[in-house]
Amino acid sequence: MSWECPDHTEFRQSCRNPCGRFRLWSAVLLVCTAPLFSGCGGGGGGTAGGGGEPVCYRTAFGCLASDEYTARRRSIEERYSAQETFSNQWGLEAIRADRAWAQLELALGAGTRPGSGQTVGVVDTGIDRHHPAFSGKSIHEEFWGASDETGDVSSHGTAVAGVIIGNPTDNDFIEKVHAARGVAWGANVAMFALPLGSGSGNYNPISTTLFSAIDTPWTNRVNRLISWSRGTLDFVNLSLSIPGMIDLYSETDLRNGLDSLIPALAQSGRNKKTIFVFSAGNSHGDTCDPTDFTGTASPCVADDPNDPGTAYKLNARSPELLAGLPARISELRGIVLAVVATTSSGPIADFSNRCGLAASSCIAAPGQSIQTAYFGPDPNDNSPGARGAYNPSGTSFAAPMVTGSLLVMKQFFRDRLSNTQLVSRLLSTANDRGIYADSSIYGHGLLDLAAAVSPQRTTRVSINGAGFDIGQTRLVAGEAVGDGLTRTFAEQEIVALDDLGSPFWYSLSGLVPASPGFSPGARLRQFMVPERTGLDTALWRPVLGGFDTGAAAGNGWAHPGIGILDVPVEDALGGHLSLAGRAIGFNGTKPEGWTVTAFSNEGLEQKAPVSGAVVSWKPAGMPIRVRLGWMGERKALLRSRTSGAFGRMQSDSMFAGIEGTARIGAWRISAGAEIGRATPSVHGGMIVGISPLSTSAFAIRALRNLDDKTSFTLSLAQPLRVESGHARFSIPVDLGRSGGLLHRDLGAPLEPTGRQIELAAH
Repeated sequence: MSWECPDHTEFRQSCRNPCGRFRLWSAVLLVCTAPLFSGCGGGGGGTAGGGGEPVCYRTAFGCLASDEYTARRRSIEERYSAQETFSNQWGLEAIRADRAWAQLELALGAGTRPGSGQTVGVVDTGIDRHHPAFSGKSIHEEFWGASDETGDVSSHGTAVAGVIIGNPTDNDFIEKVHAARGVAWGANVAMFALPLGSGSGNYNPISTTLFSAIDTPWTNRVNRLISWSRGTLDFVNLSLSIPGMIDLYSETDLRNGLDSLIPALAQSGRNKKTIFVFSAGNSHGDTCDPTDFTGTASPCVADDPNDPGTAYKLNARSPELLAGLPARISELRGIVLAVVATTSSGPIADFSNRCGLAASSCIAAPGQSIQTAYFGPDPNDNSPGARGAYNPSGTSFAAPMVTGSLLVMKQFFRDRLSNTQLVSRLLSTANDRGIYADSSIYGHGLLDLAAAVSPQRTTRVSINGAGFDIGQTRLVAGEAVGDGLTRTFAEQEIVALDDLGSPFWYSLSGLVPASPGFSPGARLRQFMVPERTGLDTALWRPVLGGFDTGAAAGNGWAHPGIGILDVPVEDALGGHLSLAGRAIGFNGTKPEGWTVTAFSNEGLEQKAPVSGAVVSWKPAGMPIRVRLGWMGERKALLRSRTSGAFGRMQSDSMFAGIEGTARIGAWRISAGAEIGRATPSVHGGMIVGISPLSTSAFAIRALRNLDDKTSFTLSLAQPLRVESGHARFSIPVDLGRSGGLLHRDLGAPLEPTGRQIELAAH
């Protein structure tokens, strides 16, 4: 059997053969390794991730490290933003739809269409079902007193629907009319058509005596929307209003006059609430008559207070009646939303109502010169039925920005958040900085779809009611543990909740980085330690690592003493004692060849605390030594370490070993073997149990003196290895419909699939 190794550019180089990986070491030249056992496994490769960022984001393209995830997301963003259907619509950039779409594609796969598989409800004038912006879409239409759109007047409903679901695909059409996509361009629509007025003349708020005239018909409409297709409408857009700002009416006025509509909107008894997104109104600056208003805080104000003949204009300080209902009716909060309109330069549009009294249920979105689908009279000859695109203004076109965003959020979060939770998240992630901090105008701020689908602040894994930062959650396997963890965790997810309680999914295998393997520098330093060459009087450095329990740091103590024990460099090949690192120890010997050593590395070199004791015996005149030991790892298991949601892990290990030396011609041969049993315990994390582990290690070394100062050494060893054992995990993987976490039980073998053999020469 043969294979090739790449050119060596470092002191250590991995070579691959058909059955696995072996390592080769040399102080001057690294040479190849031969497989000595069937199957090769364990050890190596990769580095453990640091805290603060998840090691791996779970995506449809596999496990992506943070930098790679960011690079891919930006690449997809750039692809979207370069498309004309995106650049034609300034509002998409303002709400950062390109980034949200990119994150959606990373999560669900290439070809994902935002809003796909969902149907949005729209209450408006109707829709042109044959418009190129809606090609290939499922369009349901019901008529509530309106007739089918003919294009003799501009179709308000077609324009509103275009902002949500528009997806023109014909390049000639796109270039000709500068057509644009909607926010959730993969969704379908159910249009409920009713006649809408134009709202001309002085602003005239509805009287409370007329509430009964709107209560019954609107109650019927709401009930019809909720029951449509067995309640599948999650979000309904209503770019319409009934004049009368909400702050003109008291709660008593509303509950008495709308006593059927309010319970219908509140959907009492329904677990799944339909969300109603209303345009806040376009009344700011409308002419008004002061006699139509009562009270000292009349919104009808004179342009020039010093001129009694001046015109009066409306200060639309709050949304209109239906959009503003949550300001007075608490049970409608989170169910009814009001949307005000902003300009492309950022501030509130001159015509838009403000959030005012309804600020807690109000949000701002782009609403001036919004490019969308047009169906109406031909601009050239006024003939009906022209299809194209245009850029109207109004809160009518800000509201569908919000409705479309909710559809994208529902898809991104895998339908794990309720509709009211999505609304809460949408409001909480709005941009409320700078001018948008004025809640009396902008409510929660400017819609930010990218923020709505991104983790907010710390993302935590919840274990038994406690939250652990996923950026600090790791299980770093020690060299003795095999590849069972990575094999078991491959393709598995773990769910974490951000500070708003929303789920985000990460790759479980990314939290269990591969063992870093053995340090080349440390390995070489070990080889470069001068050997003692006195064959008859000096002792070998033990071939399995660990301190020489007979020589105790080479000082030949014959009486009890305390000192720094002679421990091999970290990551060197060795047996159980190599886990301790440099340690402080107590050593005592007896003439009969017995040695007792107690040691601890507590407080030294920031390693996992290890303490233990070894009893060894070397029969007089015999070239062998036997030893029995105990070792306690207070924060680790065979140097495997946990943090964060994996909880705490510790273990007690018992081990027994034998070492011996012999001379064969000019060669001096040293060999040793150990077996052990580790008994772990775990606390407070996803590891629910670890069985006792059986362990082993062996090594053979041959040395030949070339002259008084130089020697040649060959060594072959199997480092400490788990021979049998398994761990059980309970991993939070999803968010249930009731809001509780769902867990998956996993079992992982801890022994390697093969056997790692080290061959070295120097």
